[in-house]
Amino acid sequence: MTEYFDILSIPAFSRALTALIASGLAFPALGTFILCLELIPARFAVMHVSLLGAAVGLVLGVDPMLTAVVAAVAAGMLIARVSVRSTVSAGGPLALVMTLSLGLAFILFYKADVHAIQAFNLFWGNVLALTELETWLTVAAAVVLITLILVFFRPLRAVLYDRELAQASGLPATAVYYGLVLAVCLGIGLAMRLTGALMVDASTILPALAARNMQRSLKGTLLWGAGFGLVMNLGGFALALAVDLPVSPAVIVVGAVLVALTALKPLHLSR
Repeated sequence: MTEYFDILSIPAFSRALTALIASGLAFPALGTFILCLELIPARFAVMHVSLLGAAVGLVLGVDPMLTAVVAAVAAGMLIARVSVRSTVSAGGPLALVMTLSLGLAFILFYKADVHAIQAFNLFWGNVLALTELETWLTVAAAVVLITLILVFFRPLRAVLYDRELAQASGLPATAVYYGLVLAVCLGIGLAMRLTGALMVDASTILPALAARNMQRSLKGTLLWGAGFGLVMNLGGFALALAVDLPVSPAVIVVGAVLVALTALKPLHLSR
């Protein structure tokens, strides 16, 4: 036990633990938003655009997290605008965006001679490589997200249940919807550094799925999600230290086990 405390005294490990606690408590709410608003295809597009943004950051010598967040927000706002104004399925355009973003990212890696480890970290994440700025950005985003959910819970619940009904009831449904999409995109951009572009679900979807199996109400699902997110992140971190694994895959393993266990009592989220 003493050796674990010694490890956590190392700045890289303490920053990682701080970011995992903050994201574990807050980011599962984003997974709930994704599931309720059926943003699964859009989320994939934002993940790929974030990867491209991070690649641009590497090439330009800018913090990849910052450029990933900018790219994610830009993509998310475009997707939200199309979703609000169009009744046509965006599946085709989103597939094009995903493929093009990935292709451009690989071109940048190749032409700029990006080191394989740097590129690998974008795909799989490296929470132990977080800078102090990235850590505090994650903490600040978590605090802001939780605060906004508490303050605007009623309109959030209405929009997640039925956006058109919320609009007819006099609530600012469009603004709330844009805010939800923006929050999801920011979370994806920040989570890229923690879990990588291919494992963002570890901090968003997995705890939300486990929470959905436990509660019917939105409030209960958000609370269960925060609890599961914390357990998944800390459990994955402990597993990674114990058996010498990368943190992101370890978090996914713990998360998958929890989702499977909660699925033994399937309940469905009533938004």
